Amino acid sequence: MLEELRGWIEGAAETGRGIRPAGLEEILDRAVAVPVERLLERLAEEGRRTTAAQRFLEELVDAFPDPVLLVDGGREVVRCNAAAREALAVAALPVPLDAVLRDPGLGAAVEAAILEGRTTQVDVTPPTEPARRFAARVSAAGLAGEGRGAVLVLREMSEQVMIERMRSDFVANASHEIRTPLTSLVGLIETLRGPARDDPAAREEFLALMAAEAARMQRLIDDLLSLSRIELAAGAPPEETLEPAPLLRSVVAKFVPRAEEAGVALELRIAEPLPPIVADADQMHQLVANLLDNALKYGAAGGRVEVTLDHLPRAPAEAGPVAGRPAIRLCVRDFGPGIPAEHLPRLTERFYRVDRARSREIGGTGLGLAIVKHVLRRHQGHLSIESRLGEGSRFCAWLPLPAAGA
Repeated sequence: MLEELRGWIEGAAETGRGIRPAGLEEILDRAVAVPVERLLERLAEEGRRTTAAQRFLEELVDAFPDPVLLVDGGREVVRCNAAAREALAVAALPVPLDAVLRDPGLGAAVEAAILEGRTTQVDVTPPTEPARRFAARVSAAGLAGEGRGAVLVLREMSEQVMIERMRSDFVANASHEIRTPLTSLVGLIETLRGPARDDPAAREEFLALMAAEAARMQRLIDDLLSLSRIELAAGAPPEETLEPAPLLRSVVAKFVPRAEEAGVALELRIAEPLPPIVADADQMHQLVANLLDNALKYGAAGGRVEVTLDHLPRAPAEAGPVAGRPAIRLCVRDFGPGIPAEHLPRLTERFYRVDRARSREIGGTGLGLAIVKHVLRRHQGHLSIESRLGEGSRFCAWLPLPAAGA
């Protein structure tokens, strides 16, 4: 039978005609269909095994207690396990990595993994309340048909490790910040004792510089003590009830002379009536003062600073943990040079400055926004920051109010 089939095919190939063998259907069934069916069965079995293995791996990763994320070449999170969805509030996939974990160090590690195949470990702090810190291991991963991606495995640091690291960072930063003006003072004193001893003009100049350095140290110490007091009171919720509008007017009035001297128009808009808030008056005063001080220091070039206060029955998503609740919103907006996007996630870190030299020159301690963050944390509030280069920056403090009928 197979010989007849071969003869038919060869004849058809040579002459275009051939003698069709009897029982062709049966020949094809035995020669082609049966082997093809067996091949398809084997492929289906292999597919079932592959699917089962893939499902097993997915279930294994999903059961992993640490957050795991898979990022593709477009820097989007395309897979994550249950721990990641819970810890980072991932609602739907795919989602841009920056929307989940916005950190310059992490972004650089992901770039290195995707482009160079390097494995890196960095520390990241997601924008969650309460704050949690993770050690992130970033390594390259091959994606089927999609080139190279990156796998992020986050290991949450224990409270003790976090405290020890924060203490060590704080001591190092504080020591550096205090040492700088001290070094200047020592140098000026040595000059006054030596070459400038009999030079009245030099003495006056150096004494003015010494006074400026001493004032800088005083500001730094005052801010450190304020931050310490706020942290000590963090576990005790505020109990005082106050009216936000009079407090804001009082603080803004104290900054008017400074704004006028700098040629800045300080505009205040309050959407009254406003409900009272439960808050610590001294800390609220400090919060407003730090936001205004920040705007006048870094945004004065825009010639205008807007301060607004209003009440929202339902705070939007930008209010972070306050979103969806009734809230008081205090915003301070300047029209200065703006802040590069990569610096925004770190602005509330202690001693973090976008431009260290300029900050020191204009008297910044690097603690103002850290104080604002800790005040809001004690009040269960949130600080949102928006900035565009060439257009200015907007800092909004969100304070929750009790729900209606509560």
